[in-house]
Amino acid sequence: MHELLQQDLGSSLLSLAIILGWLGISFVFLRLLALLLKRILEAVFRKS
Repeated sequence: MHELLQQDLGSSLLSLAIILGWLGISFVFLRLLALLLKRILEAVFRKS
C-alpha cells in the first residue's frame, strides 16, 4: 500500500511538472510572438 501511494504521488508530481513546463513554454512563445508583432506594427506605422 505504501509503495502504491508513493508511486501515485510521484506520477502526480510528474504530471504537475509536465503541465507547468508546457505552460512555461507556451508563455515564452506568446511573449516572443507579442514582441515580434509589436516590432512589425512599429515598423509599419513608422513608414506611413
